[in-house]
Amino acid sequence: MFTDYVQGWLQGHKTQVDIITWQGYNITVQKYIIPYFEPLKLDVKDVTPGHIQSFYDKMFTKGRRDGKGGLSARSVKLQAVILSMVLKDAVLKDLIPYNPASRAKVPAQDKTFKGHFYTVEQANALLEACAGEIISPIVYLTLNYGLRRSEVLGLKWDAIDFQNGMVSIKHTVVMNETIVEKDKTKNHASLRSYPMTDDIREILTNVKREQDTNRGIFGNEYCENGYVFTWPDGRMIRPDYVSNSLRKLLKRNGLPHIRFHDLRHTTASILLSKGWSLKDIQEWLGHSDITVTANIYTHIDITRKQTLANSLTDTFKLTG
Repeated sequence: MFTDYVQGWLQGHKTQVDIITWQGYNITVQKYIIPYFEPLKLDVKDVTPGHIQSFYDKMFTKGRRDGKGGLSARSVKLQAVILSMVLKDAVLKDLIPYNPASRAKVPAQDKTFKGHFYTVEQANALLEACAGEIISPIVYLTLNYGLRRSEVLGLKWDAIDFQNGMVSIKHTVVMNETIVEKDKTKNHASLRSYPMTDDIREILTNVKREQDTNRGIFGNEYCENGYVFTWPDGRMIRPDYVSNSLRKLLKRNGLPHIRFHDLRHTTASILLSKGWSLKDIQEWLGHSDITVTANIYTHIDITRKQTLANSLTDTFKLTG
C-alpha cells in the first residue's frame, strides 16, 4: 500500500534530518496524507498525477480539520514537498518509472505576507497589562530585541554578560510534538548579541535574584538547567504556555489579538518608524537575507510613508 510506503519512508528519514523537521513531517503525514490516501487503497505503482492533484486541491479548498475551509498554500506546499520526496525515493528504488508529484501543480504561495503589529501605545498597554505576570519580562525582552519565541525562551545565563553589558542569542527552545532544546539558532545570522540597556539589566538582575531565592526554597527539588526564564521550581517555561498566556491576557484586557510572533513584527515596525534602515532591522532581527526583511516589513509603516509623501508636497510644479 502507498500509505505503508509513506510510513516506511518517514521512519527511514528520521535519522537524516533535524528532529524538529522530522516531527513536522510526521504531523503532516499523520494528519493529512495518510487519512486522505488510506481509503483509496493504492499501491505505490498506482499513484498518478491525478491522485496527487486531487489531494492538493482538496487540501487547498477543504483541508482544515475543523471543516472551516482550506489550508494555506504554505501548508499544502509542505505536503507537496513530502509527497515529492516519498515518490522520488520510489523512483530511485525502481518501483515507479517517474515521480507523479512532479506532474501535479501545487497552489501558488501568497508571498505578500503581512505581519500584524502593535503601535507604541498598544505595546505599552500590553506591558502594563503584563505587570506581575510570569510572561512580563519575556514580553519586554521580546519587544526590545525582536526575538523569536524560541530565542527568548532559549536564553541561558551563560549568554548574559553583566560585566560587558551584552545579551547573546545562541540557544533555542523549539516545540513541535515535543520540546527540543538546541545549542544553535535558526541560521548563522540568528547568532547575534545585543547591548544590555539599563532597564533590561534591572529586569535580568531581578530574575536572577528571584531564582537564587527559589533555589533556597525548593532545595534539592529545584531544577537546574541554566535557563533565564523558568517557573519558580526551575522548570523551563513551555513555548505553548507563553503563547496561550498572551492570548488570554489580550482578551482579558480588551487588547487587539496578535500572536506572540507578532511582537517581533512590532519591533520591526517601530524601528522603521524611528528611521532605521532595512539593513539595520535585518541585523537586529537576525534575518539571513535582507530580502526576507523587505518582503515582510516594507508595507507596515504607513505613517512614515505619509510623512515622506508630505515632504514632497509643493516640491514639484504641475504645468499645462
